[in-house]
Amino acid sequence: MSRVVITEPIESAAPVTIELPESPADHIAAFLDAWGAQGLSVADRRSSMRLEAGSLPDALKYYVVLSEFVNRWVDVTVNRVPVDFERVYEESRKLPDAGKPAEVPQWAQVGGDDPGHMPHAVVETAEDLVPETVSMIRYAYRLRLVPPPARTKAAFVTFARVAGIRRGRQRRLPFLSTGREPEPLNKKGDDQGVDLERLRLQVIPHRKDGPPQTYDIVPPRRDRRRYRALSEANAEPVTSVLTRLGCSQDEESGVWTCPRAARRPGHPQKPTVRVEKNRARCLTCDAAPLTSAGLVAATLDVTPDEAASLILEPGRAAIRPDPAHRRPELVALHHPGTLVTAYVSAGRPDRFDCVIYDAGVGHPREAIIWRPDTANLPADVAPLELQPGDVVTALVMAAEGGTYELSIDAPELAARAIASQVPEIIEGAVEVVAVARKPGSRAKVVVAPTVPNLNTVGVCLGKRDNHYHLLAAHRVLNRHRWDRSDRTWERLEVIAFTADRRTYLMNAMRPVIVSDVRIRGRQAVVAVSGLQYRGGVGRGGLNAELAGHLTDLMVHVVAEGADLDAEIQQRRP
Repeated sequence: MSRVVITEPIESAAPVTIELPESPADHIAAFLDAWGAQGLSVADRRSSMRLEAGSLPDALKYYVVLSEFVNRWVDVTVNRVPVDFERVYEESRKLPDAGKPAEVPQWAQVGGDDPGHMPHAVVETAEDLVPETVSMIRYAYRLRLVPPPARTKAAFVTFARVAGIRRGRQRRLPFLSTGREPEPLNKKGDDQGVDLERLRLQVIPHRKDGPPQTYDIVPPRRDRRRYRALSEANAEPVTSVLTRLGCSQDEESGVWTCPRAARRPGHPQKPTVRVEKNRARCLTCDAAPLTSAGLVAATLDVTPDEAASLILEPGRAAIRPDPAHRRPELVALHHPGTLVTAYVSAGRPDRFDCVIYDAGVGHPREAIIWRPDTANLPADVAPLELQPGDVVTALVMAAEGGTYELSIDAPELAARAIASQVPEIIEGAVEVVAVARKPGSRAKVVVAPTVPNLNTVGVCLGKRDNHYHLLAAHRVLNRHRWDRSDRTWERLEVIAFTADRRTYLMNAMRPVIVSDVRIRGRQAVVAVSGLQYRGGVGRGGLNAELAGHLTDLMVHVVAEGADLDAEIQQRRP
């Protein structure tokens, strides 16, 4: 029997064990029933946990359900032996392939005996993953996974390899099969085993937690200069931008070629970009439609502010940097408060020497980044150490004497990273009210609407479950870490503003759900469930610290059941 073990959140609490029934008719319902039977809520999914795997195939099915429910790969053990799932997954993502086959197979199989009617491979060891095998796994429209019988640990390792290789714009998990299924007649695969990708997608609606954040409407700012260039660039017809990027339109279908096709292995050469409401979306590259500035930024690997400069440069027919052009006066200088791409050239005791380029003409300009303060980082967050050749996103602070002064630890960098991705912020329907940030670890960005009936947190995250706006902001903020595990990223959280101090504090403590609050002067005590206590405090007290910074309170976190009145009386007002 498989079980989920939630490790102790506080010293006085024992681990919570969730027994998962064997061979249920519905693994999602069985998991949710077992979760709720322990008195757990959806918000408790952020607790530290592991899966103690039982027998196959139940263990793999439960693992997919659990991982999607908590929205991360969780630790797994087999007979008390840990499986290094995340390491295998991350290594498999980066494996080289032999390119997309000329004829992509509708079906392929990993593991088991060769079925004879589809491509087949065994990947029980890393040596099995030659480029041709990786191509088969990565590009097959549908994939059957036949786990090794009675070898649970080997099955999880194989699943981690397959999931990592097939990780792209979508996860595209395989079918869990026995290898004895009939030859598939189409891509639906109703008789090919358990569709783990479909199982994963069915879990998503069940992880919505907590009531929506309460927010207030604020008056719009009169000065919109900091977003003017982005606003004007996004107003440019996206079809004109596609043309300037060298794309062409298929006259019959109206679909455009993708400007990123040439530099993305396996990208179809046929037109894949659809245009609607002055936004463009490549069906291969994009999770959601892009604005004009977003399209140029994704194509040229520059910041949205640099992309806006390229779009708006007068007289430029093609949107391509021209390093041979030596007239930098033709392009406006980078203004303070905008994001630039900085190339590190040297590290010094107090700073990093960098070069930034005019987006339009490729002219280099000298810049420096002062070393961030590392005195108060959480214990498990390493200080930032850049090397020559590293590329980072930086915020322009000043330009004096021909040298730009940049910052990678300013709170405004986190705010600009998300604001540049959200059209509602650029156009003034949403305002960024405040920011609290611990560079390299976590940032909370507070937003409020300027118009009624607008879900500010929703538009900042992205209207789909994949939170594409937030993901794009993470890419900007963590550019120098993007090829590493997501556990090393600086995390962005979006908080709704309200003038009510108590409600604002409850919002600021997200993603933890606060059950009760007491405030006395500048002291505050918040109660959270025992399983969320560790998340409420945060690594090194960081979640409570950032919430206190936003609300101007000294925040103390206690477990539910504590006497909040007694706790607040102990604190100095």
